[in-house]
Amino acid sequence: MVRHIRAIGAHRGRSLEQEHPPDITQGSLARSIWHLAWPGMISQLLFMFPNLYDAVWLGQLGREAQAAAGLAMTVRFTMISVLMALSLGSGAVVARYVGARDYDKANTATMQAVILMVVSSGALGLVGVVLARPLMVLSGADESTLGLAVRYARILFAGLIAMEMVPSLGYMISAAGAPKLMMGMTMWTAGVLLVAEPLMVRWMGLEGAALAMVGSQTVGMLWGLGLLVAGRAPVRLDLRHLGLDIPVIRQILRVATPAVLQRGTPNVAMSLLTRMIAAYGAPTLAAWIVARRLFDVAQIPSQGLSRAAPALVGQNLGAGQPGRAVGAVRSLARLVALTMVVILGLLTLFAPQVMALFSDDAETTALGAHILRVLGVGYLFFALNYVYDSAQGGAGDTLSPMVINLVALWVLQVPLAYVLSRGAGLGANGIWLALVLGWGLQLVLMWLRYRQGRWKSKRI
Repeated sequence: MVRHIRAIGAHRGRSLEQEHPPDITQGSLARSIWHLAWPGMISQLLFMFPNLYDAVWLGQLGREAQAAAGLAMTVRFTMISVLMALSLGSGAVVARYVGARDYDKANTATMQAVILMVVSSGALGLVGVVLARPLMVLSGADESTLGLAVRYARILFAGLIAMEMVPSLGYMISAAGAPKLMMGMTMWTAGVLLVAEPLMVRWMGLEGAALAMVGSQTVGMLWGLGLLVAGRAPVRLDLRHLGLDIPVIRQILRVATPAVLQRGTPNVAMSLLTRMIAAYGAPTLAAWIVARRLFDVAQIPSQGLSRAAPALVGQNLGAGQPGRAVGAVRSLARLVALTMVVILGLLTLFAPQVMALFSDDAETTALGAHILRVLGVGYLFFALNYVYDSAQGGAGDTLSPMVINLVALWVLQVPLAYVLSRGAGLGANGIWLALVLGWGLQLVLMWLRYRQGRWKSKRI
């Protein structure tokens, strides 16, 4: 350990110029986008891989197992809204300091972000373990899924530090301009899961799937922390910054606080919608869970492109080049629209065949194919919204997206889902229609706010 600490100290004296990524504030904008986007796409694929791979193996355990795992994951996503906000705030602050070439401050922000993430995720994980049963009941679990959902959820919450540290570290490393390193971290995570899940599911069933997920994320977390401690990333974890730096923490929280609602409102809304869907039975719920995971995979190219937005916007604003930031967002939006039209078109065309890969149950497969076809255009709106959301978040403006999310979700989407499904008698189809309309309104409002341009003068 002493030798390791000395090595870190010796490494600190090396020239930082050799470790810095290409300058995305100068030169070809297309090259800068490509530099950030292609590793982001692969990283996003690897981030999504655990959920998709998990769905394949859960499908072999039956629709009750799929539904139970889906309920547990939905509750988890609702509870981690604060952690997602911390990741967004940390990435924005790190990107701004890297763009200004203040690497000492960027390193300080990285250490403070890790400290905040460990404390917050540890506390939330403890709450989740203790309250797993009432949380699953609130989510809509019935007699056929409750016991399975509780056992699955407790394992996920016990490993919450690792499960949330991986995306948080990846976000900061990518925001600093080194998406290839983020890709390496996610490759380790996916590789371990690829081997572990088949073995664990055959040995322990549903609990084995959860343990494989947590174990793979733990490996990814250790690899990512090792990168930062060894100084192999543009930012590093330096022992000099181990204590609390209140001014930097305030900077992170200033960005993260509005983002708690920004990230949290969709998660809470999705929990309520999932509860509504659960009322229509395990086949409908299982079909919805699988369809959501398939849409997550369909969005991998667009999410990878959108992940380039915070770094491009944050660093170019830090370098005093708002015009270049605008050009980057325009290019990203066009690319996202093109890729999503192609992918969603194919997914709609081959919906039954794709669903059959994840479920042997004929009713679940038919319902899932219907969901894929109805929600296709809605996910196009969703993907474009994420571009403008990420761009403004990269600038440090999380308040405006928060308000837009509140309006789109709670004024239209959730109430309309209830009215159409229950009041109008459309059943689950009313929920699908409400989702499409809500995402459409969200995109319009987010684009109008982006066009105002106030994010370009946002100070962190």
